[in-house]
Amino acid sequence: MSKSPAIQFQENMQTQYSNKAKWGVLFAFCYLAFSNVLGFVSYSPISSNAALYYQISLNDLFWIGNMYYITFFVFGPLFIPLLEKRLDLCLKLASILTTLGTWIVWVAQSNYVVCLIGYFFVGISEAFYLGVPVYLSEVWFTAYDRTLATCFGSYATLAGIMISYTYSSFQFFGIEEEQVVHNKINNLNLIIAILNSLSIPICFIFIKFKNQLGKTTEDNINFLTQFFNIFKKEEFFLDLLAFSIFIGISWVYISVISLQLYIFGFTQLEVGITGIFFTGSGILAGIWCSFKLDQEAKQGKQPNYDIFIKITTLIGFFALLFQAFTIQYLSLWALILLNIFNGIGLNVIYPVAIEAFVEKLYPIKSLIVATWVFGFANLLGFALNYLLILPVIMKYGLWLTLAILTPFELYFILFYKSRYRRFELSN
Repeated sequence: MSKSPAIQFQENMQTQYSNKAKWGVLFAFCYLAFSNVLGFVSYSPISSNAALYYQISLNDLFWIGNMYYITFFVFGPLFIPLLEKRLDLCLKLASILTTLGTWIVWVAQSNYVVCLIGYFFVGISEAFYLGVPVYLSEVWFTAYDRTLATCFGSYATLAGIMISYTYSSFQFFGIEEEQVVHNKINNLNLIIAILNSLSIPICFIFIKFKNQLGKTTEDNINFLTQFFNIFKKEEFFLDLLAFSIFIGISWVYISVISLQLYIFGFTQLEVGITGIFFTGSGILAGIWCSFKLDQEAKQGKQPNYDIFIKITTLIGFFALLFQAFTIQYLSLWALILLNIFNGIGLNVIYPVAIEAFVEKLYPIKSLIVATWVFGFANLLGFALNYLLILPVIMKYGLWLTLAILTPFELYFILFYKSRYRRFELSN
């Protein structure tokens, strides 16, 4: 029997509302992630000025970034059950925490200890959302647009890093007068606080509740059992290390290249331009790769994660190797070109790897998978923040990066293979 016009109209309206709602949720999440991370590298191009502003050493200054790393490593696993229970409320709470933290940073002015307290709240906010993109795409999107949704959610963080890094590079270029620098740092922190404040109304307006209990197999498996039994999964530990290392390196690369370029005489503005092309190229290439993977899924094909992971990481690895050998001889244009390839190699893997890993480990909960990957990536970022500022290591940052990446690049090329447990069950 055919459906009545009234019923058909009602179903069409529900579908239309659902489509609008899911993109609204994704937009709000992206804005939250974008605004939260603005303080992460805002001081990287002006590290000496920022250290002078707070009257601390460079080593102490890096604790601002470390707050992001430590809080996720500690609180990320604890928040998984809360996120699964009420994703909407957790993200709204995250918007409040990041707003509170950034206003504390601005009110603190040059008080370093109070500033760290502010970034502690910002870091807790990040612990609520960092592993969420792959879960949010599961909750709100289908198998045919899931990878692209994960991509947008993941790259909102990179977009925030790029905007913040760019603003600092251009805004402080050529300014040496101490009082002017201090005023500009105050204004920078005020802008970050205002942009974070906007996340509260955006999240409360657009983020909706959607009940996921019982929808998928993994919901019925005990959280603690999955969290620790995940190590029994085939190839889990090697995959975890490989993905975490590449993602962690992508997070600290801007700091690595900044230190290297200053040593070889590049200006603050040139360093900023390099960072823009590194991040921008990765975002654009990642969106294209994610779109192609979703197109394969729509055609009923298994998304070919392997080829994208292997080709993009290999491009980035060789670009990084060439850059390490020639950095003291490079012109700005050659440096930009190499960092476009570096951006592709280190940033495309971000959303693609998470989707591939969730597919491979299904029915393990996606939040557990993402938390393990980002937990290890944060641990690496925390360690590198300390190593890179040691005088004996500072000038060898690119070589240290290559030494860390090499065994895992070989693993990707020679041994890594995706599996499609979730995709096969959904088709």
